[in-house]
Amino acid sequence: MNWQGPQSFFISYDMFKDKYVFAQLTSFLDRSKFNRIVAKYQGDKYVKSFTYWNQLLAMMFGGLCNREGLRDLIVALQAHQEKWYHLGLGKSVTRSNLSKANENRDYHIFEDFAYYMVEQARTKPIKWRRRMPKNVLSDSEGILTVYKSSKDYPIKIRKVEYWDEEQNCQFVFLTNAFDLTALQVALLYKNRWQVELFFKWLKQHLKIKKFWRTSENAVRIQVYCVIISYCFVAVVQHDMQLERSIYEVLQILSISLTDKFHLVDFFSQSKFNNVKDQSGLDGLSLFDNFNF
Repeated sequence: MNWQGPQSFFISYDMFKDKYVFAQLTSFLDRSKFNRIVAKYQGDKYVKSFTYWNQLLAMMFGGLCNREGLRDLIVALQAHQEKWYHLGLGKSVTRSNLSKANENRDYHIFEDFAYYMVEQARTKPIKWRRRMPKNVLSDSEGILTVYKSSKDYPIKIRKVEYWDEEQNCQFVFLTNAFDLTALQVALLYKNRWQVELFFKWLKQHLKIKKFWRTSENAVRIQVYCVIISYCFVAVVQHDMQLERSIYEVLQILSISLTDKFHLVDFFSQSKFNNVKDQSGLDGLSLFDNFNF
């Protein structure tokens, strides 16, 4: 049995025979592209065993199976230690190795690959809308007249009223930015809200309940790995022509990464028919709602 996707991604049924679900999934990642990025930053120059690729897959595994921290992830991985090599994780996945890697390795490698994956996912005909702010209703200047407000902020202020057709509501923005156009003001506030929605989406769909480390470098790596995970699931969803939503795919994967089902059969199993989005953000797509 062969399957031919619309982007000439060819899958032989025997290609994934006897492979773990996670290993089948990661075959959709462009490892040569990732290796070129690593080489660009000389990332693996002094690395002997736990490579950047191993680090990426370990972080993706933790995100996809909803681990809440490094300790939680390592406990889960230790239960499958005999499978590490076949999962692509290498032979030396420890809490110390992963923690040090997230703290000290160059986050730009994961950043570049995350942007690459976003572009790859956007080239697929996944439904998304272009959001073009328009309909500035008014742009005026004045001072606050309420006593306490006028006392605390006595200088001139600007008010921009903007109608958002997609949300079917009016927004009023107060700002002291007089060097921007009214549309730029609306864009700035709207984009700030999109960033907040973006992180809300990530937390609810990919379970970032907390950051595994607190340094800027480690946080960046974790967030970029989450974005990579979402994008590659979107690519899999498209290339395999799955009828399920990305949320449904993520929920099914979260409990099945170390199983040995063939992906073509895996997502068609009737036992997964009742997977529903309970997040309150049903139908949201990274490409529908966020414009970076």
